[in-house]
Amino acid sequence: METITGARSEPARDGTGPDASAAALERELTEAVLAGAGCSDVLHALRRATGRQVRLLSVAGAPLASTDGGAGVPAAVAAGVLADATGPVVDTLDGLRATALPVRAGATVAGVLLTVGPGDPRVRSLTGAAVTPLLIDAVRARDGSAQVSSQHTPADVVAALRSGTVSPSVCAAAAGLGIDLQSPPAGAVLHYSGSRLRAWRTALSWLEHPVQQEGRTAWTVVPDEFALARLRNRLRLMTGGDDPADHVVAASGSHPGSSPGLARSFDEAERLLGLARTRMVPLLTFDRCGVVQVLLPLPRAQLEAFAEAHLGPICQRPELMATLRAWLAERGSRQSVSRQLHLHRNSVGYRVRQIKNLLGTDPLLPTASAELHLALAALDLLAADDLRLRGDDEPVPAGR
Repeated sequence: METITGARSEPARDGTGPDASAAALERELTEAVLAGAGCSDVLHALRRATGRQVRLLSVAGAPLASTDGGAGVPAAVAAGVLADATGPVVDTLDGLRATALPVRAGATVAGVLLTVGPGDPRVRSLTGAAVTPLLIDAVRARDGSAQVSSQHTPADVVAALRSGTVSPSVCAAAAGLGIDLQSPPAGAVLHYSGSRLRAWRTALSWLEHPVQQEGRTAWTVVPDEFALARLRNRLRLMTGGDDPADHVVAASGSHPGSSPGLARSFDEAERLLGLARTRMVPLLTFDRCGVVQVLLPLPRAQLEAFAEAHLGPICQRPELMATLRAWLAERGSRQSVSRQLHLHRNSVGYRVRQIKNLLGTDPLLPTASAELHLALAALDLLAADDLRLRGDDEPVPAGR
């Protein structure tokens, strides 16, 4: 294979040393790749030009090639770089700072390019000179078809679907895994909160489903609720789920109309997973989440404002919040609420009168009931988002 020899000697004179312009470096690298040089040659030439170690990562953040044998980045970070939502400075899994650039053009995606070290505009400019040569090499490696990496693992495919960076080769790899992106499945996520983490990882590795795993959480795609339920039950059994809490919670998003819409479906699934954990239910799907469907697209600020507008006077009164939930759920049956909350019937009546006075309405009136149901669901979703951000393993009771 042709190597990039010009960058290896007398860098100041041949225009590829630390002071070389990005344009000159891009011309040399491109010409070398067209002449037969490969990805590794490009990375080593870039290392000499920048004085930094260089790594090319897959869309899942795993190293594909490097000059130092170092680690990659979390899949979420790689996805953020490819979506222009993260970077340019990121932290690698081996504890180093690096400048990250997406290696993509249109539907062609070759991965994420890292130069190890603190942020530097000159280094970033020179690193950008390697993007086009790496894309040419990626296309050539598959006989002219775009590729995400030199080898698509199932985790790579799921990561690409989560991030919305779906290239032609990802489509081909997905088809090889039985995923029809012409009629896309729903994004799904599962969480394990038990103590047998080794069994959890082993169980995931034995699944026929393509899975991307990070710690206690795993992402995949499912055609319907029944497939998700079967998947959850299998994981529960393989991790020894005899505990009533079951330890494995699952959720899925909506079915998108196109493969790029899978990114939204995965986001919905993650929010619904948090909701399932706060409500302590083992499985929750988009189709069965009720009024939460209309709340999922709303940003946090709007959810907070809506909940405050309708529940503000009692939000800091947990006993009244619990009573309101039970009163609405039992359609005003004092006996049922009394039994559910272990209260005397008179105490239930006293609390309901307080709720009516503070809210200025009867919760059972049709309009008020609909608004309060939505406001309570908004609070649940906010609690679920808090749980997701914290990454806690224990569920948080709803109804703050």
